[in-house]
Amino acid sequence: MYEFQLSGKLPYHVELRTFSLKKEKPVSLKYPALVFVMANDLFIKLAGEEEKMISEGQFFLLPRGIVCELTSPGNTETIILQIPNISALYVFFISKSFYLEPDRVRLFYPLPIERHMLRTVEGLKLYMKGGIIDPVLAGLKTLELFYNLKNSYSKDILETFFSPVCTKECSFASFVLSNHANVKTAEELAQLSNYSFSGFNKQFHKVFGISPYRWMLQQKIDKIYKEIYYETSKPIKLIAEEFGFANISNLGDFCRKHLGASPAAIRNRKK
Repeated sequence: MYEFQLSGKLPYHVELRTFSLKKEKPVSLKYPALVFVMANDLFIKLAGEEEKMISEGQFFLLPRGIVCELTSPGNTETIILQIPNISALYVFFISKSFYLEPDRVRLFYPLPIERHMLRTVEGLKLYMKGGIIDPVLAGLKTLELFYNLKNSYSKDILETFFSPVCTKECSFASFVLSNHANVKTAEELAQLSNYSFSGFNKQFHKVFGISPYRWMLQQKIDKIYKEIYYETSKPIKLIAEEFGFANISNLGDFCRKHLGASPAAIRNRKK
């Protein structure tokens, strides 16, 4: 399994897994996952339900915590991409107003792997088989896959496909992404929600894959970097004041710790 970060932020997991004629133990993933069936068919069975077939050349969403049994008529090769950051699905594929009650969720709604997506997925497979993939490359290929996915299917199809995650978790992601820029701390963001602070932390970790403190810190790091690097006419002292630092020295310490360089060095890169 390869663990990597998309856009330098949150960890993703991608693995190449083969299912054989022998029945596998029940599968339950920690995070929602896109499962691409690359060779032969795959059969899915939930407790008390009929077996369903996913054909070669199709992919489906396997929600977090769903326990199912996967079997194969031969050696079925799959690529499994786990997505800890559910908010990434919201940003890429789910409209702000979309929300589904649990009884309307469509489990195992397979889609054909469109040709542009197939090239990306096959590239991932070749890199993994050859052992030449690294976290940066895996992240870039997954970002490419997300863009191909978004542009290969209609909005209605994608919202049906991602319906297993379009519940309260999607609504929570919408709230965080819409309001985090208006507050300075995770505590202030929790106060705007309808959760207790402990409940907010728990739900945040469930949806975003990390703690609200770490996520808010990453947003701050990104904003400071953009201000220093792109807003070259803005004095460093003013940036320090806007982000609540007592002086330029404190901003410098922050940048060296989280960005690996002083504000002056970051700005000089652009020159």
